[in-house]
Amino acid sequence: MAGRAVRKRGRSKGGKALDQGASRPHGVSTGPAVQAASGKLASAGWIISPFWDSTLFIAAPLVSIGILFPLKGFWSSQGYAAFLLGFLTFGHHLPGYIRAYGDRELFARYRWRFLLGPLLIFLVALWFEKRQLHGILMVGFTWDIWHVLMQHYGFMRIYDAKQREISALTARFDWAFSLSCYIALIVASPHYRKNMLYLAYQSGIPLLPEWLFHVLQVGIYSVAAAIAVAYIAYTFYLWKHGRHNVRKLITLGIFLAATYYLYIYNDDFVVGFAVWSGFHCLQYYGIVWAFNRSRVERGAAMTRFVQFLFRPRTGLALLYASLIFLYGGIDYLQRFLGEGDLRTLLMAFIGTSTVMHYYFDGFIWKVREKDTREPLNIAPPRPTLESVLVASSARSALRHLRQLLPSYRRGLYQAGYLAFFIVLLATLETRWPHDDMAMGGSLVELVPGAEEAHLGLGESLRLRGRVDEAAEVYRKAVALNPEYAEAQVMLGLSLVSLGDIDGAVEAYSGALEINPANATGHFNLAGLLEGRGDRQRALHHYQQAAQGRDSEVEKLARAAILRLQSQR
Repeated sequence: MAGRAVRKRGRSKGGKALDQGASRPHGVSTGPAVQAASGKLASAGWIISPFWDSTLFIAAPLVSIGILFPLKGFWSSQGYAAFLLGFLTFGHHLPGYIRAYGDRELFARYRWRFLLGPLLIFLVALWFEKRQLHGILMVGFTWDIWHVLMQHYGFMRIYDAKQREISALTARFDWAFSLSCYIALIVASPHYRKNMLYLAYQSGIPLLPEWLFHVLQVGIYSVAAAIAVAYIAYTFYLWKHGRHNVRKLITLGIFLAATYYLYIYNDDFVVGFAVWSGFHCLQYYGIVWAFNRSRVERGAAMTRFVQFLFRPRTGLALLYASLIFLYGGIDYLQRFLGEGDLRTLLMAFIGTSTVMHYYFDGFIWKVREKDTREPLNIAPPRPTLESVLVASSARSALRHLRQLLPSYRRGLYQAGYLAFFIVLLATLETRWPHDDMAMGGSLVELVPGAEEAHLGLGESLRLRGRVDEAAEVYRKAVALNPEYAEAQVMLGLSLVSLGDIDGAVEAYSGALEINPANATGHFNLAGLLEGRGDRQRALHHYQQAAQGRDSEVEKLARAAILRLQSQR
């Protein structure tokens, strides 16, 4: 083929001693211009360039906070999160699928995983969705923690690899410190902790006793603190020997600081979580674009679509972003669908896309493989004594694992793990579902600082006729977050049942000051005003309720408007 040198690549085998004198990746068939650029980038230690690395990878959390936070003024917290988590977070599955199905060599290597995995998971997700079970959601929620952490860890390893710091000990310190700190921040975040526990309880996982949770909490914090001390000491050791990596450490510091700010310090967790997901996606968009562009430039076996899309053109970069945005719109559609078969199919597809994204990313981005290193301009490693010793023990353990798991190379053991947990969760939820009162009580005990936990318990109490207790719980939710409009509405509803009309009017009015688009608040306040004879104000609030997104409230409000207008 004229003008392009194409060669067949086999899988790189870990553990081989590679050429220590190389200054650029070996075994790459490229033209002189690409070779020169690759060598320059590899020696400079950047994935793309100083500017783009800083924007897309290293300081992505700061960029995301700076751009996305101001946009929250255009939506309610829930609407804002739905927009970002749909168009950006769900949309970021697409670049991974382009990588999986657009790289012919990768597809040939993992053909059956790419072909059978989505079909099987879709059938499982559909089964769960039809029965309103939560197991698939729990799997995705838990896997997400590992997934985002491993992406961050991957960038740390890339920057170390570009500096030729291929040390197994350094890698393990990076992994242990990142993991322990991230888990500790999740546990320290009352809202993240509440959401995870609630979904676990919905999935049938046994309720945690308060004492056991506190033991686990102290253990997690203690382990994180001990690893942090060891990591700081090891980093100082690397610095003394001239092996420290400033880019990696800045990436780590910004990641942990942004996680603290968005998960804990920030008052609105829903917004914070959406923005956090935004910077994770920004990093992913960038790495897939840079990787596929490099693969195309090197003449790798890619589909025609990938060869067309990943060329150095601004218009194509915009097309790439538009395709991501369109794919994310699939998730956003759920806001416009009522209950029915179409919604069930959509939710099963969303669950499938999420699980497949996590699953595929677990094996298509391994930096130790030659076909991943070369497009990222990572030179072969220079073995050190410590890396040889650690890698040798790791390979010995891996050999024993392979003997126990004959299907290791075919990837069936991952499917086995996934199937085990899915069956376990389905069994727990169908055989031993938790009472909502028990779940609410446990959540309030374990996460007393999460107003959503108090709201859930209050609803359980109110539905059981224990309205006075419910009102007290709602008051606690409002005290924890005076901007929590939903708690104000539920407090108003309870006060009406207790005969405190003035208190209910005050609660509804407070909710509408916080969220003027709350249709339920408008409708309930209108009913109280109508009962007091204030027909003009009641009509106004019925009209506001009719403009909301709640179809049931809209129907009731329109009927009330017609009734008031007919009485004039």
